[in-house]
Amino acid sequence: MTELQSGGGTTGETPIATADWNADSVPVAALGELFNTLAKALRAFQLYDENNPVRHRFIESLRGSFTSLWAEVETLKFSVDEDRIQAGVHEVYRSDDRTDSLAFLFYKDGIREIAFRPGIEGAELERFLSVLQRARKLLPEGDDLLTVLWEEGLEFFLYRYVDFLAEGVEMPVKGGGNSEADFKQVLEGDAEEGEAEEGDAEEGEEDAQEPTSGEAAEDDASSKTVSKEDFNPTLYSLDPREMKFLRTELQRELDRDLRMDVLSALFDRLEEPGRRERQSEILEILATLLPNFMSRGALVPATRVLHELRKFEATPNLFDEERMALSRRLLDEVSQPAFITEMIHALYDGTVRASPQQLADFLQFLRAEALAPLLRATETVGHKELQEVLRRATHGIAERNRGAVLRLLSEQDAVVAAGAARIAGEMQIKEAGPALADLLAHPNASVRLAAVEAAVSLKASTAAGALQATLDDPDREVRIAAARALGELKYRPAGGRLGQIVQEKEIRDADITEKVAMFEAYALVADEAAVRLMDKLLNGKGFLGKREPSEIRAAAALGLGCVTSLSASRALQKAAGDDDAVVRSAVNRALREGE
Repeated sequence: MTELQSGGGTTGETPIATADWNADSVPVAALGELFNTLAKALRAFQLYDENNPVRHRFIESLRGSFTSLWAEVETLKFSVDEDRIQAGVHEVYRSDDRTDSLAFLFYKDGIREIAFRPGIEGAELERFLSVLQRARKLLPEGDDLLTVLWEEGLEFFLYRYVDFLAEGVEMPVKGGGNSEADFKQVLEGDAEEGEAEEGDAEEGEEDAQEPTSGEAAEDDASSKTVSKEDFNPTLYSLDPREMKFLRTELQRELDRDLRMDVLSALFDRLEEPGRRERQSEILEILATLLPNFMSRGALVPATRVLHELRKFEATPNLFDEERMALSRRLLDEVSQPAFITEMIHALYDGTVRASPQQLADFLQFLRAEALAPLLRATETVGHKELQEVLRRATHGIAERNRGAVLRLLSEQDAVVAAGAARIAGEMQIKEAGPALADLLAHPNASVRLAAVEAAVSLKASTAAGALQATLDDPDREVRIAAARALGELKYRPAGGRLGQIVQEKEIRDADITEKVAMFEAYALVADEAAVRLMDKLLNGKGFLGKREPSEIRAAAALGLGCVTSLSASRALQKAAGDDDAVVRSAVNRALREGE
């Protein structure tokens, strides 16, 4: 076995010829860092194009690690095992994961020692990384790492390897029974074999008649039969650690989300600002993938696409105007009402299954166009949990698009207009006052009710005047809400109209809830003027000593309870012992609330 020159390796037990190497002269940490940097550089070499700055950064880091070590030693020599690399007795690299292990990459093709010499950090470094990259992609039936190294002819990387085919084979050596005389003897023996054949046969018959020893018979039988040891499976079986590794890798491969891996690769390429045509191509691919994800109910990858696109749009100089328009058009298409409506129907009937958090994560990226269908869904969907998720998403979009909320207040769809009114009130959009006043005259009662509630939330003076007219609304719920709203706003101009209502015949035909709402609102806006009228209704007597109906007197008592004045308290005290149980109960309640 002879030692090869630079760029090659040595076989068998022949050591690599290097300068004196003392592993203890270099800190083990520095050698370990060298191999960690080598592993990272190789990974970057595999993942990124040659002009990518990430790839250049890792290669320069590896080059710097070699350069700093040459100040300490003239060569670096390491032994290679199945799962580790050692410098002398020191372990400098270890990895049990064979798929990504530098040690196993060398070991599996027979390399047992490697050495680096000054100069590897130059132009040869990228050639060396290219060899390792090719070795990882080699097919079992193709070339191996040794062949690739031999073809590349590296000058500053040496290695020693084991020839698997020659293992266990005794090679012929001089004086070892393989001389020319030995071969002649074999040939002569063949020539004489025919002559002796007949005599040997006769001797064989005689020998067969003679008894043989037990040992001889056993040897003869063993030479003609097959034993279990001839098929010893131990030579080819995997040890428990290897079996565990294979099971782990198989399960990891089965659990692998290929969609996310593909998306990650696309986004890595999309981040390269100099490749405009490639960016356009990737954006077109994403435009195809996104609807496909949604139709399959895959909200997680769909959300990933939206998240990355929004991030890229916010990155300076990453997209030019054309690419920015492509990205925005993709997000706009997802926010279209038809798309959102279809998605909500799919969620409601179970065609698309997603957790509330997954749905919320997706909806947060939608634009203003999605507000109308989301508002409609928020108002109409029967699933409470889904309704809450949609409501949160709607608020998130509305916060970013307040102008869109104002525009939706004039929407012809009554459900959308009512939802927009509620959001305007909850978000305290002051500019919504005039639009809310217009909605108080909307033909749909639910819209008018939502406008009343929003006006109270906003405390909008522009809508307060319109609220007074709503006291005569044909819908009971709207009338009650308007009365309570005026009372809460303490809109004093409404005192006159409320005073008329509590004395009209119509209020006597209303239910107790509406009666109480009107009397309490009157008390809050009219104050002392209301006390005089309600005292009369509570304690006064009409012609022939007849009192007002019990519900009117009880409502008047509750109205007096809203006024914190001495005159109101006196009026209540006069009725504290009233014979009517309904009135007496209302008076006592009003007195407790006034204390």
